[in-house]
Amino acid sequence: MQQPAAGNASADNSIPSGRSRLTQLIDRIGFGFLLLFAVALPHSIKGAERAWKIALILWMVKLAIDRARPFKQPLAAPLLAFVTLSAVSTLLSPEPYMSLDRMKFVCLILAGVVVAQNLKRLSQVRWLVALLVLSGFTAALYTGWQYTYGVGVCLAEVPADSKLAQAGFVANDVVTAVNGHRIHTPEDLRREVGQSPAGSRVAIEYIPVRSTGRAMRTASAEDFRESGMGTSALRFTRGRPYRAQGTLGHYVVFAEMLMQIGCMAWALMLAGQSRRWGWRLVFGVAFAGITAALLMTETRAAVAGLVIGCLLSLLLLGKGILRWAAVGALIVILAGATLWIQHRRGLSWVDRSDVGTQFRVLMWEDGIRLVREHPWFGVGMETVRVHFREWNIRAFLQYHVQSHFHSTYLQIAVERGIPALLAWLWFSIAYIVLLVRLIFRLRGQNRLACGIATGVLAGFMAFTFTSFLHYNLGEESLAMLLFFNFGVAVAMDRMLDTPGALDVA
Repeated sequence: MQQPAAGNASADNSIPSGRSRLTQLIDRIGFGFLLLFAVALPHSIKGAERAWKIALILWMVKLAIDRARPFKQPLAAPLLAFVTLSAVSTLLSPEPYMSLDRMKFVCLILAGVVVAQNLKRLSQVRWLVALLVLSGFTAALYTGWQYTYGVGVCLAEVPADSKLAQAGFVANDVVTAVNGHRIHTPEDLRREVGQSPAGSRVAIEYIPVRSTGRAMRTASAEDFRESGMGTSALRFTRGRPYRAQGTLGHYVVFAEMLMQIGCMAWALMLAGQSRRWGWRLVFGVAFAGITAALLMTETRAAVAGLVIGCLLSLLLLGKGILRWAAVGALIVILAGATLWIQHRRGLSWVDRSDVGTQFRVLMWEDGIRLVREHPWFGVGMETVRVHFREWNIRAFLQYHVQSHFHSTYLQIAVERGIPALLAWLWFSIAYIVLLVRLIFRLRGQNRLACGIATGVLAGFMAFTFTSFLHYNLGEESLAMLLFFNFGVAVAMDRMLDTPGALDVA
């Protein structure tokens, strides 16, 4: 028999009132950390991770105090199978310590468990989801600031025979700091270089052209002056990102984060009641900003995933003139993405001439070969980075880049075997079924809850689409967001059978 929630512990005469007040306090603190988890997700991997782990510890303490059991957790069987098979693969790995380090990504499932177990009312879900969307919007605003104010000073032109060129700088490198002092404008760069002692070399932190990572080089003030600083020969402009990456460190990760949050913002906008046009406007503006930032990442798969998720939400929630207006908005997004990516990267939606596509195809071919050779428990997580020569991973050898197999499904099959892949597919299908049933059960009861459930389904379908082209389950922030949404859905599924839990419309 299911135990009563800790928040309702006072109704149980077997639990002393002092214990009840303590667990209620723990409940409130734990929920505060879940709010922090939602806010941190689009910005800080470590911040989000620490927030849900503290919430997990508080929940376990509360269970111990109340001597209670967790709520029954749907989809526990496929998730347990996936974790178990991943653990077996780790034990059999030729590099067990490397594989063990990746098991922490598998254990991010616990983030979904702690969210599902600690949400008891729809008002709590509303706070979490609204803060997630608004936090995603602030990430979009930060991206806009980077593109307008800049991220440093771009060396727009560097003479080929200059001292700076000999030091390793090329045109369109972006200087971000000089001797540890941040640089934002050309005047900042001239001032910092000019203040350095004669003959001394200064440390230059910069972003190499067509890169998102930072590098370091040294140069002297004389190198800058002799290269034409202050003249048209060495021209400075404001430096802008090569591709938007927010604070998550990579444009693909940032794009997929925005994609899932954008799907939620879109669903909430569609689900909003006509008399509450203010919230519709808020979520509409958030969706527009998030979509603009997503276009700045120039990531084709994530844009397509957003459109797929939004179309699904439109089918489930849209009606009347709103549906046609929404269809028009999605067409504009798709056309804008096509023109923008063509302009910035010179690529069509499917372009075999793209180096990234060529790398991906080679990884797919070698990945399928490894699955045939190691079908049961795979080669072990992360071991390809050590054994790529032995296993003839052609993309690593040809492009001198160590990456992954650019597909969640193929990556699981290669590293953990076909049984682990089947366990993940089991979870994915069962999760979609749970969400569809939840949406249809909520349709006649609560429009807000129905909108949130639709946003979760749309985000997961978008995630599923990009999983064919990206190893998104291997990115900590994306996996945390996936299981955050999973926890929200499971909590709402339980609320349907809890009188008074759907406390907001």
